[in-house]
Amino acid sequence: MSILVLADLHEGQLAGATAHVVAAAQAIGGDIDVLVAGEGVQAAADAAAKLEGVRTVRVADNAVYAHQLAEPLGALLVELAGDYTHVLASASTTGKNVLPRLAALKDVSQLSDVIGVESADTFQRSIYAGNAIATVKSDDTLKVLTVRTTAFDAVSDTGSATVEAVDVVVENTQSRFVKEELAQSDRPELGGAKVVISGGRGMGNGDNFKLLNG
Repeated sequence: MSILVLADLHEGQLAGATAHVVAAAQAIGGDIDVLVAGEGVQAAADAAAKLEGVRTVRVADNAVYAHQLAEPLGALLVELAGDYTHVLASASTTGKNVLPRLAALKDVSQLSDVIGVESADTFQRSIYAGNAIATVKSDDTLKVLTVRTTAFDAVSDTGSATVEAVDVVVENTQSRFVKEELAQSDRPELGGAKVVISGGRGMGNGDNFKLLNG
């Protein structure tokens, strides 16, 4: 078996979610490659090469992959998917945007929000807003999965994978990047936070939320 993990990037850097997806890939078993696609992503590729269990980091560095738009990334994954039995991504905005396109173009089903691995073709995913867990077996030759990163512990950064360039450059005439508006905060993204503290009706009013920062 061979597995391709689509790396999550945040402002051009490797996002912590990728280490959790690699952990899910390890639970499946087989050779694991990581695809880093974007523009000016060498630093992210070097970071991905340190993830434990990764065999090869494949780098698609081109302007067409900037901002990780679904159309060019989907086309790129279609070109690469023939070498793999599984393609994984985190259940992030990017993963949920790109992988359904890959599944549709390859005419296979997608398994979303995977929280457990029973075998190479059998997975667990939550349903009914997390109130039930479904065990799903896929007979597709290519398994396409988005992974809930909080369900898997991140792998360490003790690896030493090889890094190779991907010379596939697709055309993108279907979409274009216009702009992005980023919320600025000194706190980590929710998906990458080690500790999450929440308060609800019990706090009484908004002013009391400052008590949670103690």
